[in-house]
Amino acid sequence: MVEFHHGAVVGRDQGSVPLTGYGRLTIFSLAACFAYTAAYYLDWPLFRYYLDSGRFSFSTQPESAGAPILWYGWLLMAALVGIAAAIILPRTTALRMPPDLLWIIPAGGVLAAFLYEARWFL
Repeated sequence: MVEFHHGAVVGRDQGSVPLTGYGRLTIFSLAACFAYTAAYYLDWPLFRYYLDSGRFSFSTQPESAGAPILWYGWLLMAALVGIAAAIILPRTTALRMPPDLLWIIPAGGVLAAFLYEARWFL
């Protein structure tokens, strides 16, 4: 039998932590997930970044500017929608949502991305 010099050490895993007290974070996460999925699926970037010229643009540039990177625009749009939803909606909105059903929105976003990208494989 092995004994610890200073006694037993508390393990790092203290069990699961419920996120019911983080209403604004839940609202932000769900709204940002929905906004990112919509922006990605409908091709609505807030802006485009052209790597070849190193410029940001709010409109489509000619083909000579190179291929745009849309991810930055999608990400900023999702963040802005998530922040706006977290500020506007009351914190109790998230507390009224059943925690067992909150996974449906991210799962729907992943499913929408798979359906959108399936065109490359079919």
